[in-house]
Amino acid sequence: MTKTIFRIMQIHPFLKGEGLNPRAGGKSRLSLQLSREFAARGNDVAIFPFPEPILEKPYWIDNPGKPIRLIPTARIPAMKDLAGYAWKASRLPAEDKSAHSVRMDSMFLAGLREAIRDFQPDVIHNHLSFSDFPPLYHALGLKIPLFLTHHTHTAGQHLLLYRRIIFASDALRALVCGRDPSLLECSRLIRPAVEKVFCDPSVPVSGRRGGILFVGGLRLDKGLQHLLAAYAKSAALRKIPLRICGIGPEQEHFEAFTRKHRVPAAFLGRVSPEAVRKEMLASELLVNPSPAEGFSLALAEAMCCGTAVVGWKPQVEETAKLLRMECGLGFNPSQSAPEDLAGWILKWINRKEYRSTAYRKALATRARKFFSIERYATENLLAYEEVLEEG
Repeated sequence: MTKTIFRIMQIHPFLKGEGLNPRAGGKSRLSLQLSREFAARGNDVAIFPFPEPILEKPYWIDNPGKPIRLIPTARIPAMKDLAGYAWKASRLPAEDKSAHSVRMDSMFLAGLREAIRDFQPDVIHNHLSFSDFPPLYHALGLKIPLFLTHHTHTAGQHLLLYRRIIFASDALRALVCGRDPSLLECSRLIRPAVEKVFCDPSVPVSGRRGGILFVGGLRLDKGLQHLLAAYAKSAALRKIPLRICGIGPEQEHFEAFTRKHRVPAAFLGRVSPEAVRKEMLASELLVNPSPAEGFSLALAEAMCCGTAVVGWKPQVEETAKLLRMECGLGFNPSQSAPEDLAGWILKWINRKEYRSTAYRKALATRARKFFSIERYATENLLAYEEVLEEG
């Protein structure tokens, strides 16, 4: 573990990362949890929650070890600096060139300049794959090492402006660096962590289980339609209840499909991490058949609950190697029919060795250790240390 103490400026949403916000996503909550872990180890941490337009004065967030500073993202430039910031803002690579957009970008530039001058970070770490922060950074001529944690199964944005790009999986790194091999040298691989509620060693994984669980947004890119189609094709699968955690634009369509095909599904809506854990501990299998992921936290969370998974094939296969045990089945909807998915689910559920308490305990123990926030924070700190030693 690194003993170096850093001054770390984190670029990630704050309001979307707070547990009080019901719209907080898993990766936003993970970014905030990482900031808290850094501060708990004695590092000086500030959150610059761009693109949230926060104008008030800085304030402190209570945290074990050290408090975390929340820095305003936008400032009204001083009169003498107004023209300079407006000129820089007008030259940013933004689609919106309206007067309002230029004024807002001028305020973001002034806010970032003041934040850097006040906090003086050693590193800046952005946690949003699609973000207009790098152009702001570049417009101010900053030389502080800039990191990106790339979560999303896409090429990303402004990648050449980063000193290091941290990928969540081998498959994601191969996808992005395959399109631009020049990025490979500055890339690093750090698998994400899950929230501590899923890694609590005091939570038992044994107990009565039944049914299949889906956790994710009710959108086409998350793949619930493939699971529902499997249910529609299999009378045997329709004997197994399905519970669905999440909300999204396709919910009404999915609900109509389940009624039409008599799928025994319960839509639970938006649920808390604690409620998701309860559902995972009570389920035989998590099935998240998305066509592509950067890294699915739901799959890792289920494994920490001793629940095997069916999900994005590269991640399931990669995780099985990391944990050195079977953790489920990889699925690629572009290469398989709904009948195939139904058959694989039934085959897995009917294998007694994967339903045993011993298997569930072994899976949970290995997953909880590997997907811990402690391991995740240490690997990020080592990446900072590597870059700062390079000079």
